[in-house]
Amino acid sequence: MLDMILGLLIVVPLILLIVTVVLAVNSYKKLKKYKQCTGVIVKFYEGEPVAPDRFGEIAISPVISYTAGGKNYEFIGNYCSTSMKVGQEIQILYNEENPAKATVKTGLYFGPIVIGALTLFFALALVIFLILKSKGIISF
Repeated sequence: MLDMILGLLIVVPLILLIVTVVLAVNSYKKLKKYKQCTGVIVKFYEGEPVAPDRFGEIAISPVISYTAGGKNYEFIGNYCSTSMKVGQEIQILYNEENPAKATVKTGLYFGPIVIGALTLFFALALVIFLILKSKGIISF
């Protein structure tokens, strides 16, 4: 049983670390490839959440309008905060090659930060587990 716990405490942080790095690299690439501009929250979209285990819950996302290359675009934001209001200006990033593709700049590093924090939590659990094992408090 303790072998299985040790295995999980090794494998889970490694997987989370890989996911964190991939998300951070993708965010960095967007900063390099996408152009920043100011958008305006025009309304909020209420719909079914993406996660299948969230039965009965409503997902709320800002609908953001912006202008790129003289054309107006709208997109449903990937990040929402209780401080967001209709009419509020918000910094976004849009793809210069395909201006209809955009993302909220504030939420760009949200995923890597959350997954990175989970990685640290599991790594800390591994360290504590190994210390307890080395002191003979737990044994295999």
